[in-house]
Formats: sequence, structure tokens, C-alpha cells
Amino acid sequence: MKHALFRQFALGIGFLAGVGFCVLPALAGQDCECLGNGKRIKEGSVICLQIGSSQRYLARCERNLNNTSWKKISDGCPVSQMSPWTSKSAVRFQG
Repeated sequence: MKHALFRQFALGIGFLAGVGFCVLPALAGQDCECLGNGKRIKEGSVICLQIGSSQRYLARCERNLNNTSWKKISDGCPVSQMSPWTSKSAVRFQG
């Protein structure tokens, strides 16, 4: 009787441990992040990634199997410039 009870207890603990090992990894991957430019970036975000002192490119944080990695989207990074037509005097005349 005592042997059967111990066996059921051991099987129950083994079953719960097995379920725990299967469920926890599935839950752990929901908040994945990449490390880029010294910051943590959420999965799916796009940034201008600086590699060394001269190389820059647009990259997206993606998951590859069970790891996060950067996927290169394009060479270089977009830049914005102020139009010479947008100045205080041009804004004053729009009135």
C-alpha cells in the first residue's frame, strides 16, 4: 500500500514537471527583444543600426527559431532635411 502511494506521488510530480517544462518555454518567448545601439529594441521594431564607426543600415528585430536577430532591410538609413521653402517668412505669408 505504501509503495503504491509513493509510486503515484512520484508519477504525479513527474507529470507536473513535464507539463511545466513544456509550457514555460512557450510563454517565455512573448516579449523578445534585440540589443542594438546599446538599447533594448522590441521584436518587430525597425531602427537604423550602427555597426562600427562607418557602417549604418536599416534593420528589423526578428525572431529566427528561438533567438532574436537583426534582419537587414536596406543599406544606409533614411535622413530628413528641412526644405529651403519652409522658413519663418514662408509661414508668415500663408495666413
